[in-house]
Amino acid sequence: MVKINIKDKLHIGCGLNFQEDWINLDGSWNAWFAKYSYLRKLLRIFRLAPNLDVEWSPDIIIHKVLRPLPFPNNSMRVVYTSHLLEHLYLDEARALLRECWRVLKFGGVLRIMVPDLENMASQYVNDIKNKNENVALLADLFIKSLGFRDTHSPRGGIIYRIYSSLKDFHTHKWMYDKNSLAYYMEQAGFQDVKKMQRYKSRIENIEKIEQNNGLCVEGIKRI
Repeated sequence: MVKINIKDKLHIGCGLNFQEDWINLDGSWNAWFAKYSYLRKLLRIFRLAPNLDVEWSPDIIIHKVLRPLPFPNNSMRVVYTSHLLEHLYLDEARALLRECWRVLKFGGVLRIMVPDLENMASQYVNDIKNKNENVALLADLFIKSLGFRDTHSPRGGIIYRIYSSLKDFHTHKWMYDKNSLAYYMEQAGFQDVKKMQRYKSRIENIEKIEQNNGLCVEGIKRI
């Protein structure tokens, strides 16, 4: 278990959005490489992995969300995750939601942001109805926007291509609208589940951590 200090706000899948007053957790290779500068330099020289020129905080807790969260029961006041859940298979996402419920204190808030499937599908249908330009390519554009698969095979160094084929972590595995996300949060035990607007939250100073756009849903862990 990770030793808990005064911080009781957990940011899962923080990426480059490191927040000093949060516990920042990420399981990506780039977050791991940030702790090993010499290895990072070597990989950059031989171009064995992408995006190594971007600096990641070495203070991120490295943890794969497919495993139980490394925190005690009822230890967090807030859990926030943005554009992570869609990268998990549905059973993995549901397991993570249960873990979020476990680590939250009673009265704690979980806030999730994901791409809004309803908005994306509505835009696609409207574009077809309005016969927008390049109508023949609208299906391709819609599928690409869902992020399930790229239009080409993995590129980069041989090690990264092998890693990509094994992990496939960049692609989306499941998508949500407000109803399905709320349903799965309720199934995990959350109550008072509500769709929220960007920067509107039961979490104080949410604007400091919320950098993306998308569908926001919050739930509370009740007794």
